[in-house]
Amino acid sequence: MATLNFLTSNAGKLAEATDLFAPLGYEVQSFTGEVIEPQADDLGTVALAKIAQGVELLAGENRFHEGLLVEDSGLFIDALGAFPGVYSAHVESTIGCEGILRLLDENRSAFFMTVAAYWTGEVVEVFVGRCDGVIATEMRGEGGFGYDPIFIPLGSEDGRTFAEMSHQEKAELSHRGIALASLADFLGGQ
Repeated sequence: MATLNFLTSNAGKLAEATDLFAPLGYEVQSFTGEVIEPQADDLGTVALAKIAQGVELLAGENRFHEGLLVEDSGLFIDALGAFPGVYSAHVESTIGCEGILRLLDENRSAFFMTVAAYWTGEVVEVFVGRCDGVIATEMRGEGGFGYDPIFIPLGSEDGRTFAEMSHQEKAELSHRGIALASLADFLGGQ
C-alpha cells in the first residue's frame, strides 16, 4: 500500500482523505511539523505557502521524493462580503457556528472552497473544489466538523446539513471531496 502524507493535524480532514484514498490503495498518514500559515487574501496563496514549507520539512527528513498533500479551505458567506473566507478556522474557533448564525438575516447564500496542493516528489499540482449552498437557521447534525452543522449544500435533496450526512454523502458533494477526487483521478492516471 502506498503512503499519502497529509500535512494536517485536523482529524476530520484526515478521516475524509482516508475514506477517499484507502480504496485506491493509499494509506493516508498525518504529516506534522511547524508550518506558519501566511496572512493572505486567497486560499491558493495559503495552500502554496504551506506546501513549500511542507516540502522543506520532508527534505529535512531526507524524504524529499515522497508525496505530500496540503489543503486550505474556507467558508464564504455572501451577506458578509465573503467573510470569513481564508479566516474560517480562526472565526470558527472564536465565535463558532453560533456566532455565524447570529450575524445573518435573510440572505444565507454561501459557498465552501478548497485548494489542495500536492507535491509529487518533483512538482506541485493544484486541485480546487467548490460547493455552493446556504447557511441553515440553526445547527443540525452530529457528524462532521467545523461549519458542517450549519451548511446545507445545494446538492442536498432533503435540505440536510453536512453534519447530518454520512462521510460518503458529504464527500460526494463537498468542496474538499471535489478537490480530493480530482487528486485521486490525477494519482490514478500516473
